[in-house]
Amino acid sequence: MAEDELGLLIGNIFGWIGTVLSVYFFLAPAVPFYKLIRGQIKINDAPGVLLIFTFLNCILWLNYGLLLDKPQMYLTNGIGSAITLVFITIFLAYFSKQKIYLTAIFLLCLIIIMGVITYFSYYVIYYKYVGNGANGFNVCMYAATGEKIYRVFKTKNYNLMPIFSIIGGFLSASCWIIYGSLIFDINVLIPNGLGVLFAIIQLIVYFYFYCQNKKEPKIIGTDVNDDKLI
Repeated sequence: MAEDELGLLIGNIFGWIGTVLSVYFFLAPAVPFYKLIRGQIKINDAPGVLLIFTFLNCILWLNYGLLLDKPQMYLTNGIGSAITLVFITIFLAYFSKQKIYLTAIFLLCLIIIMGVITYFSYYVIYYKYVGNGANGFNVCMYAATGEKIYRVFKTKNYNLMPIFSIIGGFLSASCWIIYGSLIFDINVLIPNGLGVLFAIIQLIVYFYFYCQNKKEPKIIGTDVNDDKLI
């Protein structure tokens, strides 16, 4: 087996591993949404902005993967867009006072946007520009977690950052970095490199406040867990 073929084989293996880890990452909001449905957290604690960027990110990567005929890319993001759309529907239903109408209008807008992106991807824009657009939304998706970091610094409540979601995102982005380097695709390398960076920052913030919380003396007769939301 030639060296290039071996590299592509290893890259494809890491691509499939990245697919599995990405699906786990997309399913991570199930925990806060379960708590939202049960009334354990408020709607503001659900990852609404992150879901929008995730959905648009998935649609662009879905088209990019189809254009390049890369099954790891289009399967991952096809599943991710479907899962994220379900979470967006739940979020809108709980956020809106006119639940049915506003939810339907917003979902219709998302479907129209998805159709426009697909049309331009296949008939107007060269695939490299589709990759550039996907890069942009991928960076926005990872950067949207900055809102959680801000809230953790403000409230000192590290539980606002779901640790298993962060770890899943870190492992997923790491696999995609290996995949992108072995198939020689800079559009895969750049956003996932930033994804690893954002995940490391979140882990540092999480464990910093986790350790700070453990150092603080507990007051007898006071429930120190009242502010833990997620």
